[in-house]
Amino acid sequence: MRKTTTLFAVLLGSFTYAQVTMDVLSPTDLAGAYAHTWADPDPPAGWATPDMTLVENRVIGELALAVDATTDMDSLCCEAVINSSTVSGKVALIYRGECNYSLKALNCQNAGAIAVLIINNVPGAPAEMGSGTTGPQVTIPVFQISDVDGALIRAGMADGPVTVLLGNKNGYYAADLGFNKLGILLPPSMSMPTWLAANPGEYSVRIGAYVHNFGTELQTGAVLSATVLNGSTSLYSEVSDPLAIQPGDSAFIELPPLDQASWSGNYTLTYNTLFDGTEQHSPDNSFTVNFASDSIYAAVPRDAVTGIPITTIGIQPSPASTSYETCLHFRNDNGSRTAVDGIHFYASIQDPGDLEDELMISHVYQWEDAFDVVSDPGFAFASLLQIHSQEHFIADTGNFVTTYVAFDEPVVLEDGLRYLICVNTLNTGVFFGHNEDINYSTHEEIYDQPVDPHQGDTGWFLGFVGGAVSSLGIQMIDASTIGIRENGTTELNASPNPSVGVFRIGLEGHGSTVMSLTDASGRVLDTYRTNNAQYVLDLRGEAPGMYLLSIQSEKGRAVARLILE
Repeated sequence: MRKTTTLFAVLLGSFTYAQVTMDVLSPTDLAGAYAHTWADPDPPAGWATPDMTLVENRVIGELALAVDATTDMDSLCCEAVINSSTVSGKVALIYRGECNYSLKALNCQNAGAIAVLIINNVPGAPAEMGSGTTGPQVTIPVFQISDVDGALIRAGMADGPVTVLLGNKNGYYAADLGFNKLGILLPPSMSMPTWLAANPGEYSVRIGAYVHNFGTELQTGAVLSATVLNGSTSLYSEVSDPLAIQPGDSAFIELPPLDQASWSGNYTLTYNTLFDGTEQHSPDNSFTVNFASDSIYAAVPRDAVTGIPITTIGIQPSPASTSYETCLHFRNDNGSRTAVDGIHFYASIQDPGDLEDELMISHVYQWEDAFDVVSDPGFAFASLLQIHSQEHFIADTGNFVTTYVAFDEPVVLEDGLRYLICVNTLNTGVFFGHNEDINYSTHEEIYDQPVDPHQGDTGWFLGFVGGAVSSLGIQMIDASTIGIRENGTTELNASPNPSVGVFRIGLEGHGSTVMSLTDASGRVLDTYRTNNAQYVLDLRGEAPGMYLLSIQSEKGRAVARLILE
């Protein structure tokens, strides 16, 4: 049965259906929407650019190539713009490279530009733009497009003026129906272990989306269609009954769910919408998302080649937390069929930092607060039972890594219980990976379940402003295959033990070693590095009690339980 609910735009709010675009309005041979990124304001330390989700900040203007004094053909604008008379009152077109985005934008702003359009200098999609040191001084819109699109537009400028629209397109076109990522109903997860969807009725994908009339005219005969492929095999094709949608209004249209006897492999879900008439802005009439069923549990789509969840941006709390933890929520009626064996994740740190040997801590919590849905009055993070904690040191080099941390022992889950599966850092400079290409707003409205909680210094919270989703990938295994598994962790020789404060740690044959000291509560006190065959650890001044010293070295992982008297 198809469910259709018409809602007024005022109830959904301008943020939900703020469709930020970079459109060429003229000439006609270039007209259309172009893939882009834009500098999202982030006070107090980030960009001071306008919020382009607001219609009142929309910019329509003619492009003008901005140049500085480096050379007549230089459009990097890392120095003051020398053709202010040409750029003033127009959208400055420049190139990425050599200096920070915000310095380029500030130079164009000082020359009187009403906005900046940056052409990427490397192949591929336009990049996210960091604010740099001068971001707080930039008060005009800053957009970026790909190198290919930039070359096309730049060539078109030789034949005459090129006019662009930057920002929220609501109400600009007469006939304009579509949807965006906030209005898409996603599968329950973007990757589901096959052991949890092995029989009929164990996993169902609800299909639906908000269709919005961005234009100024009534649109009749509006329909939503959806198709699902499993590889190249068609599994699903449905079209809704037609309806009329007033300008500025939305309709949530739910199609029949997709059910399978079992699930395995890669799936492609595609939504389309159309109406009785000629669409004037078609790029947002289609939305495609990939999901999978194999051995990974994830909330974001995964790379088709590597199988790893896709990261588009690194995020941390603001201000940075001294202990920042990013998690995925998991609950399944057949959870006992699986065990968590490790976590795939992305981490980054500002260049020229290096993440090699950076301490990461994996946690699994049993979430024991009594609630059925997030909107319940009893929803809380008050009762979290830690059932797993392990230290890991990143082996990869560089200021950003996509890595995997394996658990010494798999964590077997239980049917129907809630879990938070997390990675923690104690470094305020570390950012964890997220994906901005999808959004769980409609998913959370329909299912009313948590997706990716986080913990910082101020406590637990459900997600970041803007809706970017954690790109953790939880590696699972079939719990029935777990036998008596060797831990691989040995005991270190520490003497004297107990001690009044000084411990001698035997490291013969370990080579380069990274050590981490935690107290009885699991709080990391310090980390140490050595190449010596013996290390003297001085705990004088610490409170009496038990401490855990864990190491990673060329020989593997080892621990010592130290008693301080």
